[in-house]
Amino acid sequence: MRFRRHISAFAILLLSATMLGCGQSITAREARARRHPDQPAPVRGVVPSSGGGRASTMPLQDLALAATGLREPRRGIVEVALAMIGAPSKGIDCSSFSQQVYATSGERLPRTVSEQLASGSPVKTGDLLPGDLVFFAFEKRPADHVGIYAGDGAFVHVSSAANGVRVESLRKSVFSKALVASRRYVH
Repeated sequence: MRFRRHISAFAILLLSATMLGCGQSITAREARARRHPDQPAPVRGVVPSSGGGRASTMPLQDLALAATGLREPRRGIVEVALAMIGAPSKGIDCSSFSQQVYATSGERLPRTVSEQLASGSPVKTGDLLPGDLVFFAFEKRPADHVGIYAGDGAFVHVSSAANGVRVESLRKSVFSKALVASRRYVH
C-alpha cells in the first residue's frame, strides 16, 4: 500500500513538473522501476568531487540502495529525490523541489527557503540523516538555497534552470563554505 501511495505521489510530482514545463522524459514503467525498493534507480556516476575536501566515493546507485533501509517517510523522500536526478528544472526552484518531494511522502513543507529554514528542528552537520534539509547562503543571509540530504555527504537539489536536478557533495568547497544550517522535519 505504501508503495502504491509513493507511485501515486511520484506521478503527481511528474505531472505537476510537466505542467510547469519541466517534465521528465521517462515512461510510467521506468518511474515504477525507479521507485521499487528492490530495484533502485539506475543512476550514473559518483558524487562529484571538485573543490577542496574529501569527496564522497559512494556511487549514486549505492545511495539509492542505502535509502531502502530507511524508515518511512525518510525512505520515500530520498528515493523520490534520487529518482529526479537529471530532470530539467524549468519552472521549479530549490525550495519548490524540496516541498514537492516531501509532499510525495505526505509531509508538508513551507514554500520558500526562508520559511523552510525558520521551521523544522535544527540539526548539526555531523548528525544529518537522509531526508534532512541542508541550507546554503551563496548571496544572501540567512540562506538562499536548499537541498535534500541523501546520505554519505551527498545532497540532491535544483542547481539552476540550465543544470536541473543534481546530486552534489557537501564536501565540495563551494558547498562546504556556503552551508549555514540543517533542519529535520521528519523524526
